[in-house]
Amino acid sequence: MSQYSDRLDAEIERADRKIRETGARVAAQIRRSGPVTGRATSQDGAITVTVGPGGRLVDLDIGHAALTMRPEQLAAELVKLAQRATRDANSKLHRSIRGLVDREVTDSLARLGIAPAAEAEDADVDVLDMIRRQQ
Repeated sequence: MSQYSDRLDAEIERADRKIRETGARVAAQIRRSGPVTGRATSQDGAITVTVGPGGRLVDLDIGHAALTMRPEQLAAELVKLAQRATRDANSKLHRSIRGLVDREVTDSLARLGIAPAAEAEDADVDVLDMIRRQQ
C-alpha cells in the first residue's frame, strides 16, 4: 500500500471512531434525561399538545370545554399550541446535546426543521387573525 492510502485509512478510522463516540455520548445523555418532548397548554387548560422534536405528535388532550369552540377556533388553537410545543421540544433537544456534538450537527438539525427556538419566536401568532386581516 502507498503512504497516501495508509494515511487515508487512518483518517477514516479516526472519523469513524469520533462518530461512534459522539453517538454514544448523545445516546447516554438521552437515556439520562428521558425522551425529549415539548408541551403547550391553552390558557384555560382545556387543550394540551405534546410533541417530540420537529413536531411529531406524542399526545393530544382536548377537554370538554374546548369542544364548545367553533371548528376554526379549535383548529387555530391546536396549531398555535403545536407550534409552541414544537419550539419547546426543539429547544430542549438542542440544550440536551449542547457540548456533545459539533456545531455542524446542530446546524444540520436546524436545516431539517429542528431548530432551537429564538427568543423572538416566543410570542404566539394567531394565524386565523392574520388571515382575516388580509381579506
